[in-house]
Amino acid sequence: MLSVALLHWPCLDRNGKEVASAVTNLDLHDCARVCLTYGIDTLYIVHPNRGQLDFAQRIMDHWLRGFGAEYNPFRKRALETIRLVDSIDEIKRQTGGLMVGTSARKMPGCISWAEARSLSRTADMCLLFGTGWGISQRVIETFDAVVEPIAGRGDFNHLSVRSAVAIALDRLA
Repeated sequence: MLSVALLHWPCLDRNGKEVASAVTNLDLHDCARVCLTYGIDTLYIVHPNRGQLDFAQRIMDHWLRGFGAEYNPFRKRALETIRLVDSIDEIKRQTGGLMVGTSARKMPGCISWAEARSLSRTADMCLLFGTGWGISQRVIETFDAVVEPIAGRGDFNHLSVRSAVAIALDRLA
């Protein structure tokens, strides 16, 4: 089984400092919709701050239980994939699967998208995406693997995480 995680901690800011990035409404909606479209039934939102998780829960409650659930049942269905957790360790406890990171930076030992696709079909796997300026290197080093960056045509390589999730899941499909 393949799951996806959107990490808000520990991520990097533009100066390379470890930070916790803010949860955004768009990331919740768009990443959940992409996951459901590609048959992923669990999207983990990772943040250590209770206030940020509560914020995410309030957004979800509106679309899952409130007026939004009646107004837009498609969004409700997508947001049902989301699980809020406070750490990567919680994902490991829940899935027991391989932890495969993503990065916009080329790193030694990266696996190809074909290798990631093969892993996702033979073992439980969580594909982890960073917010801000990416996942902290100290955390990347704990992953079972890191998949090669999504490369465009030029030297600019700074996709929104929503776009990266969509492209990555399409490559794994």
